[in-house]
Amino acid sequence: MTAAGKPRGARGNREGKPWKRPDGRWTARVWPPANTIEAKPRYVYGKTRAEAAAKRDKLAAEFARGLATDPGQTVGDYMTRWLDETLEQYARAGKLARSTVNSYRDNARKHIIGDSGPTLAHVKLRELSATTVRAWQDRLLRKPSGKTRRKPRKGEKASPPALLSPRTVAYCHAILRKAIEDALRDGTAGLEKNVVKLVSPPSSKDREETRPPTVEEAGALYTAMMNDRFWCYWLVAFLTGSRRGEGLGMRWSDLDLETLVWRPSKSVQRIDGKLVSKGLKTKESRKPVPLPVAAAEGLKRWQREQRKMRLAAAAWADLDLVFTTSVGTAIEPRNVNRQWEKVRQAAGVERKIRLHDLRHAFGSFMADEKVAPKVIQRSMRHARFATTSDIYLHALEEIPREGADAMDRVVARFEGRA
Repeated sequence: MTAAGKPRGARGNREGKPWKRPDGRWTARVWPPANTIEAKPRYVYGKTRAEAAAKRDKLAAEFARGLATDPGQTVGDYMTRWLDETLEQYARAGKLARSTVNSYRDNARKHIIGDSGPTLAHVKLRELSATTVRAWQDRLLRKPSGKTRRKPRKGEKASPPALLSPRTVAYCHAILRKAIEDALRDGTAGLEKNVVKLVSPPSSKDREETRPPTVEEAGALYTAMMNDRFWCYWLVAFLTGSRRGEGLGMRWSDLDLETLVWRPSKSVQRIDGKLVSKGLKTKESRKPVPLPVAAAEGLKRWQREQRKMRLAAAAWADLDLVFTTSVGTAIEPRNVNRQWEKVRQAAGVERKIRLHDLRHAFGSFMADEKVAPKVIQRSMRHARFATTSDIYLHALEEIPREGADAMDRVVARFEGRA
């Protein structure tokens, strides 16, 4: 007997040598790596001892690949585990939307660790450098996107393939930065710094600044909206600044048309190919929304129209939705975008104005009316004021001028001119 109480020649604990089963097959036990949440072993089988051993070694390598304790892992090893496991953990914890997880995966597998074009998959994680990241980013900016420009430019017989936009490349840079930040936090492969932060993402100098509709454009759009079959949806979006999915997820039970309050609770989105109703992800987005009288009156009229549509339908899905198809089901978000394009064309607005630009207009017009910036932030349900001022409130550019004018009046008072 050995000191451990085992017969001489016996296998050590968790050694994993294959053994033969009564049915003639060979099997081997594979234990998960130490210091992981997994506790139970897995079993592999083979017709021969060598086959079972090969499967055991393969599964053991898969267990270890991408773990923090794997010093020789590549960026591809780590990113695969990060995309498949870490992001899932974020999603289940409510820290990351499912649509964001899908977007991260799609872009990472295409442009960060993909087989086509520049890839970082083969680079050792510990050896990833700012120089490598910068070269990868530069190559991405020259990578064909798979799309072509609709119209050839002057002097071109045909449109060449379009390249990835700087915005897409910057997005991939942000995904990689977040992934390496998680690796650094977990102590993966002995990393000591996030080299992605040392490389600046590209900026789109040619990208036209998003401008909300002008007063003239808004007037033309309003007329076209009110003559469209989705007239009430457009009206609510314009008067409340609601996001596309929030409006599609509006329920009658969320509305109090007498006290003029809407309590948003759901958003309709297409995720993983399915149309789903999901809860709003932030505390700010779930805050009650004060309804303008015009919006409440429009919703009452729409409710009467919906009752007539319901009586005329052969079948009706009673989902309590305010805006529905002809049978009461949720409206496909992409169909809303297509219908908005028809509205824009009917309004005679040449400039490309997106449905989301109604939200821009909401914030800008409120600023034009001298509504306090913090009130506008609350109305738009932004968690951070910087989002409100930097992205939406174009009219707030006048605010520094007001401050300068005030100081002019102070100086005039000091000089006895006022």
